[in-house]
Amino acid sequence: MASSDAEIIRSSVREFAESVLRPVARRIDAENSVPEDIIRKTAEMGYFSMRVPEEYGGPGLSVQESVIVVEELARVSSAVAIMAAVSGSMVATPLLYYASDDLKEKYLKKLAEGGIGAFALTEPCCGTDAASITTRAVKDGDEFVINGRKTFITNSPYADFFLVAARTGKPEDRHRGISLFVVEKSSCVEVSKLDMMGYRGSGTSEVLFNDCRVPEENLVGGLNEGFKIVMDALNEGRVVTAATGLGIMQAAFEEAFEYSKQRQSMGKPIIEHQMVQAIIADMKTLLEATRLLVYTAAAKIDEKEPDYPLWSSMAKLAAARWGVDLVRMAMQVLGGFGYSKESTVERLYRDIKMIEIGDGTNQVQQMVIVKSLLGKIKPPRR
Repeated sequence: MASSDAEIIRSSVREFAESVLRPVARRIDAENSVPEDIIRKTAEMGYFSMRVPEEYGGPGLSVQESVIVVEELARVSSAVAIMAAVSGSMVATPLLYYASDDLKEKYLKKLAEGGIGAFALTEPCCGTDAASITTRAVKDGDEFVINGRKTFITNSPYADFFLVAARTGKPEDRHRGISLFVVEKSSCVEVSKLDMMGYRGSGTSEVLFNDCRVPEENLVGGLNEGFKIVMDALNEGRVVTAATGLGIMQAAFEEAFEYSKQRQSMGKPIIEHQMVQAIIADMKTLLEATRLLVYTAAAKIDEKEPDYPLWSSMAKLAAARWGVDLVRMAMQVLGGFGYSKESTVERLYRDIKMIEIGDGTNQVQQMVIVKSLLGKIKPPRR
């Protein structure tokens, strides 16, 4: 992507984030909810439908462009950023590459028209071991009846529909017995919002599907072929999730750098003390190294390079580890003020920890990296 195109996108999103999100970012975190007017304005900008092609009314962004959008949103509000990452990438992409023409026409257009999607995979029993999910979809005539409980599902209170991974084979089939369905929000869907440490306001919830009847046409991809679609969605989603970490890192660096120029100690700004300089230098290095990895991984996906799962996991691991380190350093620079609720860095410190857990823990990323190096992980054909 040409740098001029990138800067146009970055400038537009930054203006939106500063004028629309900045005034309510602290409120979103405190109330664990995004106001309806903010959701509407974000949807109007196309951020919940980033990867939806123009033919369906969406912005048709590449992964590289989507990363820039999410990074700039997260610099101000990680909640809105992860909502965009999930709906605009992790939901939109499986529909784009694997859904039938009818499903694309209906649900990609729904996203483009301001709808929000949620990605329902994790269950109370099964996070890392997604092949063991217990939510079931049983065929009944020309419908499937879905029952089960999902947890830690972003966007749930705001979502118009869910992409639900459900077991259509036997438990011993593991990943070979999982299918993916579009389930519209209705009376059969019960959402219970969770009180999370960070990314507050993103609607992370437990979701109960109670005898949800969906037409056979709502199957995304083939029967019992859902697991590979989920893995493909995660390969892209990890890069976009990493971009939320990148935005948090950028915000933390800016806070610490500006504070270090203003805070006086021993008769001069603390930035003039060598120990603070060392911290700032390390922060900047980690920030830019992470940016390079995330941008490279996004380019790999756009260019359909066969090793993109490797780069996706490396980018996610870097944003997680280095992100936690960088925000900790920022808090150290701010000292007691950074540890107070009055500080933006206090919120960023709570937010960044999620990158080490969501969309696969650090340990999962390490496993994927090594398996990729051994040639045991192949990207699906889109």
